[in-house]
Amino acid sequence: MPVPILSKEALIPGRTSRLVLHAPHIAARALPGNFVILRLDERGERIPLTIADTDPEAGTVTIVYLVMGKTTAALEQLSTGGSILDLCGPLGRPTHIVKTGTVVCLGGGTGIAAMHHIAKGHHRAGNHVISVIGARSRDLLLYHSELSAFCPEVAVSTDDGSFGRKGIVTDLLRELLQQRDDVREVIAVGPVPMMEAVVETVRPFGVPTTVSLNSIMVDGIGMCGACRVSVGGTTKFTCVDGPEFDGFQVDFAELRRRLAAFKDMEKLSYDRYCTCLGDTPPKKEKPRSIRVPMPCRPAAERVKDFGEVAQGYSPGLAAQEAGRCLQCKKPACVAGCPVEVPIPQFIKAVADGRPAEAYELIKRANSLPAVCGRVCPQESQCEGRCILNAKGNPIAVGRLERYAADAWLASSACRELLRGGQREFAEDALKVACIGSGPASLTAAGYLAGRGVAVTVFEALHEPGGVLVYGIPEFRLPKKDVVAVELDVLKRAGVRFLTNQVGGRSFTVAGLFEQGFRAVFIGVGAGLPSFLNVPGENLIGVFSANEYLTRANLGRAYAFPNYDTPPFNGRQVTVFGGGNVAMDAARTALRMGAEKVDIVYRRTTAELPARHEEVEHAVEEGVAFTMLSAPLRFLGDAGGRLEAVELQRMQLGDPDASGRRSPVPVAGDIFTLRTDLAIIAVGTGANPVLTESVPGLKLNRRGYIETDANGETSIPDVFAGGDIVSGAATVILAMGAGLSAAKVIAGRLGV
Repeated sequence: MPVPILSKEALIPGRTSRLVLHAPHIAARALPGNFVILRLDERGERIPLTIADTDPEAGTVTIVYLVMGKTTAALEQLSTGGSILDLCGPLGRPTHIVKTGTVVCLGGGTGIAAMHHIAKGHHRAGNHVISVIGARSRDLLLYHSELSAFCPEVAVSTDDGSFGRKGIVTDLLRELLQQRDDVREVIAVGPVPMMEAVVETVRPFGVPTTVSLNSIMVDGIGMCGACRVSVGGTTKFTCVDGPEFDGFQVDFAELRRRLAAFKDMEKLSYDRYCTCLGDTPPKKEKPRSIRVPMPCRPAAERVKDFGEVAQGYSPGLAAQEAGRCLQCKKPACVAGCPVEVPIPQFIKAVADGRPAEAYELIKRANSLPAVCGRVCPQESQCEGRCILNAKGNPIAVGRLERYAADAWLASSACRELLRGGQREFAEDALKVACIGSGPASLTAAGYLAGRGVAVTVFEALHEPGGVLVYGIPEFRLPKKDVVAVELDVLKRAGVRFLTNQVGGRSFTVAGLFEQGFRAVFIGVGAGLPSFLNVPGENLIGVFSANEYLTRANLGRAYAFPNYDTPPFNGRQVTVFGGGNVAMDAARTALRMGAEKVDIVYRRTTAELPARHEEVEHAVEEGVAFTMLSAPLRFLGDAGGRLEAVELQRMQLGDPDASGRRSPVPVAGDIFTLRTDLAIIAVGTGANPVLTESVPGLKLNRRGYIETDANGETSIPDVFAGGDIVSGAATVILAMGAGLSAAKVIAGRLGV
């Protein structure tokens, strides 16, 4: 028999509505925690909805739904006076409610409405009910007034801070549990990620926690098993054993997978329904393509030269990729960026065809956008935090950053800027010195120069740029078209570069203060190569990656004899290590004419620390990988030249203190690999040339500079950042350290 709709109210227009249905047979028996199954018409799907309220005397049942599929979209087309074909219930086990004391009822999204019914039940049982509710913003918050009518305490959080506390519900919950010890139970109703987060928040406090699950259902009466979920290692049916379970026992990972089982089919049905209405799906459900690939030169072509591999997005591809961005109100990607680039804003500008505006937005936080767009490990930082990463298709933030920077660098505005003269500062201007010209120093210099500080950068080599020039190959980071232009922008901003200035040799830190510099930033990098410490390491043909890459990059040995620095070309090259530097060395060796290049690594491919993109490019270009192997000794001929390396086969043992499985030797499994050029890329150490010349500068046991949270060293007004503090890390982390220190320096100088 059709069920009449007595009233319909839009709680969030177009997204969430409340229906009051005339169903006296259900209203008479329904208890908090029960749900109903409804079907709209003869062709309709059965869907479960938790009851938000009942009025047994009036014979009404209230349900609240979110428009997210065909059935709920069709519900949205109904109005007061209409009807629903089928309504089955009450179903499921009701909430276990006894008088126990203080109970916390927590809800998110439309789950707040279902939680309202449970909270009311606890209130009627005489419990002290504390409600905790949250939403992205005030206009998306549900049932605040309804809960306030009977709850003595209603705590509210919004992501944007537009109502209640800025933050998320688990923040409020944690503080509440820290402040009081009388909470007897926590009940959570809402999206699966929220409920899982609630469980993990409560776990340290040991308070019993109940979650109400929203599994996929067909019949809702235990016939099909579609709603099964693992609880405490045992399979349960949500419709008959639940929907409420001990949150500490629920296998949330399995639940998430099962909820997604029909996602593609549901989306197809939904999109077709919206098309039939002459409408389009709401923005939240907009079909989104997979991540737009980066155009690259063919491997067979690029391996013959040092031209850039990745070719960058065209305006069309950039707009297509940028259009995938969800424009989150609380963007986790920004929190994942060490220099806090306003990522959603610049991506929106790219999507709208405004690359110059996008560049300006990036430049406010990042002094080297064209560099970062190419070499930063976005997959473990901004892209790693992207909400779309859960599906393996995060927004290509780095590629879009590169596009915006390249578009600006190629524009007439950029050319006009570079034609101008260098900014000049007054004689009495505030002065700051940066030692080293790598990413950390360049970032600090750019930030300070933009605030009217006269910055002088002291570089030990003959070209500024640090690791950007000597460490990263041309095919990944073009020097003339990218690095030199970025440096020119800094020069036009007034940054002065002095090359061939070796800190601790050409000048001292104390001497800089005597020259009138108000602060000094040390960003000299680590720079001291690490070796394997095995016999034969000094044979001719064994190189550190530092030496090999500096010859090729800074010395342009790849263009010998047009450049004078000679290369050491091997036919059978072996690279030891698994990081980005190892990939750079291996791919450089191929371009230098090697017939075969092997990367030897003592763990498996899964543990390679290099960026996935770099490993992928290396494989495409023909680099071979010898995994689970470690060098025992290098073997040479009578003339002291490298001929081979003896390797020990390894296997992964138990995890070490960091959680990584340690490689251990396989007894008796030793083999030899022919090689005439070995490149050791196993990290670097702290170079003491500068640090040993600064009395009172505190170092740690490994020789790196110690700093406080502001980047300040043991010497007042002397700051440090980058690899000389952290050890070998990434370009963007060094930039983040430089930016943090520069902000403190600027504050001290009053600019």
